[in-house]
Amino acid sequence: MNFIQKITKELKSQKFFRDSWLLGLVIPLVAGLVFLIFWSVTHIHATDIEVPIRFTSLTNFDELGRWYQLYEIPAIAAIVSIINVFFAVLLHKKNRILSIFLLITALMVVVLAIAILLGFTAIKYGS
Repeated sequence: MNFIQKITKELKSQKFFRDSWLLGLVIPLVAGLVFLIFWSVTHIHATDIEVPIRFTSLTNFDELGRWYQLYEIPAIAAIVSIINVFFAVLLHKKNRILSIFLLITALMVVVLAIAILLGFTAIKYGS
């Protein structure tokens, strides 16, 4: 049995991946992360001008930066999601409701990151 089959068998044996509530949260979470990464790769382009990287409701776009700083948005969303999923799997045996809340939080972070990234990349800078 190779390494991938061992990992797959181990994951299937855990109760976490047989819980329909948790799978119902993990699937859109993964889909959102895939969309976020795909969108950032296809819509963030190198430009010589500085682009808006921060928005507040009081002053609108109030900080400019290099184009590659926009990659921080999907990176932070991915890091938060990975950490929350890790703790959700770890804590599932002890507290199922806490696992659900961790996954809901990760999903909300991804949804917010998608909204932010769509807002920042909707404008074509330097074209």
